Amino acid sequence: MSAQPVERHGPDEPWFPMPPLTEAALRVAVTKLDLAAAVRFEQEFHAAWQEAVQTDSTVPMHTFLHRWGVFVALRRRPARAARLAELERAVAEASTREEAIARSSEIAVMLDEAAREVGE
Repeated sequence: MSAQPVERHGPDEPWFPMPPLTEAALRVAVTKLDLAAAVRFEQEFHAAWQEAVQTDSTVPMHTFLHRWGVFVALRRRPARAARLAELERAVAEASTREEAIARSSEIAVMLDEAAREVGE
């Protein structure tokens, strides 16, 4: 289930600016984009926090923030979010390996773009 903001924009215009890579800002953004994902966000946040404490490392939290930053970057633009959903369906329904690879390759390009947007 998706919870999109009430305010409408053009398909290439983001629903909202890219938030900073903080737990609080990403939580708000994820909740605006997808309520089901917000539940996963909370579960993964607590798991990353526990791992960070147990390992005395900030790496789990940095990884968590980056991953969810990419999630937000991919989905905050309506056209990109729609294309991603279309490609995910196409991969799941692909009748040949080549078809699945072609669609997956396009998803990989989108992931690279989103990672650059996040600032990797």
